[in-house]
Amino acid sequence: MKKKQDYQSDVFSGISSVFIAKGGIKTTGGTGTISEDSLQEFPVSDDGGFSWDTGSPSVNRFKIKGLNAAWTCTFTPGDGEIKLEIPCHETSILQTVYGTEGVDVNLTLPSGFTVGGKNAVKGKAFASTQKAVYLGMLVLNETEDKLLYIKKCKFMAQTMFDASQKPLCVVLTGDMVAGADSDAFGILEPAAE
Repeated sequence: MKKKQDYQSDVFSGISSVFIAKGGIKTTGGTGTISEDSLQEFPVSDDGGFSWDTGSPSVNRFKIKGLNAAWTCTFTPGDGEIKLEIPCHETSILQTVYGTEGVDVNLTLPSGFTVGGKNAVKGKAFASTQKAVYLGMLVLNETEDKLLYIKKCKFMAQTMFDASQKPLCVVLTGDMVAGADSDAFGILEPAAE
């Protein structure tokens, strides 16, 4: 018999880093390799910048007249949600979360109007239409000895800036799409070599 003391070190707490794998994490029989070029670290805000739950199921009770208890009950699976708040507008992050390369924009500004001492600006611009993107997630805990693994999520991005106490943020909202897979999510620890 296991006792509660046996679970004392079995805790996933805090976040050190959040990594995204473009297209999801591909596995066969629970085994896979993540390529370096598909993995990207996302700066996630500290205060409520990451949340995830698998969804709370609904209980459907079937009652019979004259009985106080339910005759039987069924369950409807809950709707889970994953949310990331990324306080960054770096081009590669925007390309990943919007699923497009963007277009090059070059502007010459009117005389007397400068940005950083220059009267010309350039960068990438993106369409304001929303497009779903598929990403896998690896979340490293604060002691960097455990990893929350989420195989594949479907996200949509929203860029927002309220100019109060936060910088411009990209918010990703989505859910697991690999939920029926036997390896949809888990807590992974260093492998013995």
